[in-house]
Amino acid sequence: MRNFTNITGLISGVIGATGFLVLFFFLGIPLLTSLLLGLACFGGAWLFIYAFRPKPRMQFDIGAGITPQLLETTMKEGGEKVKALVDCANDIKDPAIRAKIARIIDVIKRIFGNFEKDPKDIKQAKQFLAYYLDTSIKIVRKYRDLSQQNVRSPEIAATLAKAELMLDSIEKAFEKQHARLLRDDAMELDTEIQTLEKTFNAEDLK
Repeated sequence: MRNFTNITGLISGVIGATGFLVLFFFLGIPLLTSLLLGLACFGGAWLFIYAFRPKPRMQFDIGAGITPQLLETTMKEGGEKVKALVDCANDIKDPAIRAKIARIIDVIKRIFGNFEKDPKDIKQAKQFLAYYLDTSIKIVRKYRDLSQQNVRSPEIAATLAKAELMLDSIEKAFEKQHARLLRDDAMELDTEIQTLEKTFNAEDLK
C-alpha cells in the first residue's frame, strides 16, 4: 500500500509539473495562475489514481486463528483434490472400486461441509487432511494406471489387492475424522448450554 502511495505521488507530481510548464511557458499564462492550475492538476491526478487503489483484504479471525481467506483457500484446495479423485475414479472399470472411492469422496465432502458450518475445525483437521487426501489421490491414481495395463502379472495383481485394502483403511480413517469433528462440535454445544444454564441460575431466570 505504501508503494502504491509513493507511485501515486510521483505520477501526480509529473502531471502537475507538466501542466505548469505547458501553461506558463507555452501558453503564456501568468506565473501565479499557472502554479494554481498546476497544483489543481496534481490534486486531480492524485484523486483519480487513488480512487483505483487496491483494496486491502480483511484479515479478521472467524475463530481459533481462522481467517476468511484461510477458509476460502482450504475449501478451494479441497474441491480441487476431490475433483482429482473423481476424475481418477471415472477411469476405473471395476464398479466395486469406483464405489469404494465414491464413499471416500462422500466422507471428504461431509468434512469440508462441516468446515463451512464451523471453520474452527480446520485447525484440528488440517494436518490429517493434508496427508490423507494426498495419499488417497496417489493410491487411486496408481490403481487406475496399473488396472489399465494390458499385461496383468502376479506382482501387479498383488499391488492392486493391497491398494483395495488401503482404500478400505482410508475410508475408515476419514469416517473417524468426521466423527471426531462432530463429537467436538457436540462437546462445544454442550459446554455452551452448561454456561447458559449457569447464567440463568445466577440471574434467577430458570
